[in-house]
Amino acid sequence: MILVTGGTGFIGSYVIKKLLDQGRSVLASKRPNSVIPDELQFKPNLYWHDADLTDFFALEDLFANVTEVYHCAGIVSFDNADRKQLMKVNVEGSMHIVNLCLQRKARLVFLSSVAALGDDKANNPIRETSKWEWSRQKSAYSISKFEAEREVWRGMAEGLDAIILNPTVVIGPGSRSSSGKIFSLLEKGLNFYPPGATGLVDVEDLAEIMIQLMAKKDISETNFIVNNINISYRELFLQYCKLIDRQPPSKPGNRYLLSIAWRLQKILSVLQLGVPGLSREVVRASFRNVRYSNEKLVETLNYTFKPIETSLRAIRHES
Repeated sequence: MILVTGGTGFIGSYVIKKLLDQGRSVLASKRPNSVIPDELQFKPNLYWHDADLTDFFALEDLFANVTEVYHCAGIVSFDNADRKQLMKVNVEGSMHIVNLCLQRKARLVFLSSVAALGDDKANNPIRETSKWEWSRQKSAYSISKFEAEREVWRGMAEGLDAIILNPTVVIGPGSRSSSGKIFSLLEKGLNFYPPGATGLVDVEDLAEIMIQLMAKKDISETNFIVNNINISYRELFLQYCKLIDRQPPSKPGNRYLLSIAWRLQKILSVLQLGVPGLSREVVRASFRNVRYSNEKLVETLNYTFKPIETSLRAIRHES
């Protein structure tokens, strides 16, 4: 039996769909208050189970016949007010998954993030070996993913059969409540662009790569960066605005204006007048010019990513 944690989430739901398309049976976990997507309702060979990642004994019930685990569940937040919950769910929850995989001898594909990797001091592309170092500028999310990865590496040292994936920013249909918020802002007339650059990967590519790596039993105890393209925010905005027939933002945002914006949104959220979409960490990240190497993954799987324009068109069509 295959277990997918976080089955109602953006990435987990795509993993489930691809597994079902292959004729596989899937056990999917979700939080009790999570809503099952319409396209995954009443599916043959798909079995839903409510489970709290921080409850070891509740999770233990799921593992009776499990041989493969895709751990997609977790919290993504760049608001340091969520630090306690990030550490509890992302770190403690991952510890439970690792220990249960060890007990049941289940193979694990662990979904992490490039936030758990370090920067390259020489400004070269970030690789799987780039060393994460603590600093006051690290977000609570970055710390939680690094600590969660440490649990997986600890499990590997104890005999765990596992692979860690470090995706860049994941985009695709269904991402508008998370990474895809920026496209909604562009549709509403966002008039500036962040001056930095980042990496992007389509959610369907990520799900396919997770399944392909799970099947390669000779590959274990390692990690892979999953990145399609390194792109500046200016170029990304230009490409998307061309698709939606809007004038692209023509001026870069500056630190002063963006710092005012995130503080204002924080105040509004405290007053329950809005949900924060910006934080100090998000603003800081938007000024970074980072590049990520996908060389290890491409060589291992001989994988060809879909064109970024295809991903952007799919996002456009869901609006």
